[in-house]
Amino acid sequence: MPGYCRPTHALAMLLVPLLLLGSGCKRPETALREQPIHRVEVILKVDGATPEEEQALAAQLAEGFGVPAAAPDPLPVPYRVFRLTLQGGRNAYEQQGLVSTWAATAGTGLLAGGLLPLYAGILGVPAVPIGAGLGLLGGLAYGPSHYASNQAQLKEMGYLPWTFRSDWEVLERNPAPLEQVIARQNGAYLDYRPYVRPLPPGVRTEAAARQASLRAYAEALAKHFGKKP
Repeated sequence: MPGYCRPTHALAMLLVPLLLLGSGCKRPETALREQPIHRVEVILKVDGATPEEEQALAAQLAEGFGVPAAAPDPLPVPYRVFRLTLQGGRNAYEQQGLVSTWAATAGTGLLAGGLLPLYAGILGVPAVPIGAGLGLLGGLAYGPSHYASNQAQLKEMGYLPWTFRSDWEVLERNPAPLEQVIARQNGAYLDYRPYVRPLPPGVRTEAAARQASLRAYAEALAKHFGKKP
């Protein structure tokens, strides 16, 4: 299956360590290894998503995490919750031509190349413009192949996987409305491409693409947190 690797993925991978450092909190993976959760909550802010899709996503995640879809009664005191906040929308490259795709990859390369020296701790004055220039050249070279890959995947899959921004939280909650954040990762990056499946030719609608992307994301997330340390 052709990849749909977006150039923004490179930028995301650069920024993830900085986001983790700024969170002031342990990683959700660590918190889930320390103590199991008792329920899953989902806040879905994806373009066009329905309450039914939010409920289906929560139920799929609960099954993947091995917890009941409905909170057990009675709940232990305190009890732990995994909360996913998912935002996003249709993949921007789905309706872009070669020129606009080329411009987007060049711009992302320019930005990522300019940030790389700062991330690496290289403070010399020429480092940032040199990095930006190299990133721009890389983005220009990558544009045509990225466009071709997108077109191949559109033909095979019927859509490009949607673009998501996710926040992961592990909360400790008492029956009263008291809540403590045990772990948090904002802007968490998750590569869910291996779990994406094609749509049948007769149902290649925007809603079907959104639902397929949500199902694939939930499967990838459950597998991610099910990995052994």
